[in-house]
Amino acid sequence: MSNLRAGIWGRGPDGLWSAAQMRRQDECELVVAGDSEPGTRFAFTGETGIRHHCSSFAELLGTGIDLVVLAGPRRERLAQVQAAAEQGVHCLLHAPMALSGADADQMVAHCEAAAVQLGVLVRGQEDPVFEQLRQMIASDWLGGVVHVQCLAGEDGLLRTPPATDDPRLLALIANHPLLQLAAHHAHLATWLTGKLPVAATAQVAKGFLPLPADGAVATVQFKGGVLCTLAVSHLLAANQFAIHGTDGFVRIAGDRIVLKGRTEYRGDVFDYLTQDAELALLRRDVDDAAERQAGRCELHARFARWIDDRDDFPCSGEQAAADMAIFDAIAEATKSGKAEPIRRP
Repeated sequence: MSNLRAGIWGRGPDGLWSAAQMRRQDECELVVAGDSEPGTRFAFTGETGIRHHCSSFAELLGTGIDLVVLAGPRRERLAQVQAAAEQGVHCLLHAPMALSGADADQMVAHCEAAAVQLGVLVRGQEDPVFEQLRQMIASDWLGGVVHVQCLAGEDGLLRTPPATDDPRLLALIANHPLLQLAAHHAHLATWLTGKLPVAATAQVAKGFLPLPADGAVATVQFKGGVLCTLAVSHLLAANQFAIHGTDGFVRIAGDRIVLKGRTEYRGDVFDYLTQDAELALLRRDVDDAAERQAGRCELHARFARWIDDRDDFPCSGEQAAADMAIFDAIAEATKSGKAEPIRRP
């Protein structure tokens, strides 16, 4: 199977990102986009060239697409996945996939019943640098993993204060900041380490913005005693990720990659040639090699190959639903002030 017909629901930033990524591959073709907000059509057409648009999800499914990328509001996702699955349309969702683990589990059940694939787009998993780091960690390059650190911040509301009817504000009030900002990092943590989460604690801070929380910090305990800290804030701009092992570390912040490991490692994107020595790289140092590997990592093409059983996919619906249980436990811990177990179906 090749040249699958794809549609996007949601013409906002996530939808535009997917459209840009899909132009880099030839496994599936973006043929239609849809959104309940008509005002998004002009900008999306200008950015992507896509001229076939739908104003309802049912109309989008009726175009005969093979797969749909869900990039719109999470509150609509469960019903959309159910409708798509019933029509035999495979579903690829932007993270976070849902507002709760219960909704995520139902999505998985609908897709399994209809024998369609369900996947989740996690930023970073399309990056050949992260794919090589996953392989390095799996090879015991940094020893046993002992700690994961994540910091995510988006300060748009701080820089441009919202009015009471601001749609950005209305969307965020319904979402805990850790779910809104840290979902990608949580998925990366389980993917890179291969560890199962078992419990979580959390604290929140508020007062600057008219939100339930301006920021939050959660500590997630993984099996084997590995700790992961997830820190998020609407008061700063940041995207940092680090993994520490008994014999090395990896830190990524902005365009800088700093790492140290126990052995030499030769990879498709970069080489680490001196054991126990700190290596600092800039993105421009690895851009050419990463671009050569980009085709096999691009997630929309990989999802299309997964549908045809020609590849695997880094974040299946089942894996994403298991990761969503982390945020259910964090929400409970925020209310109880205690460590809460992570419950999986």
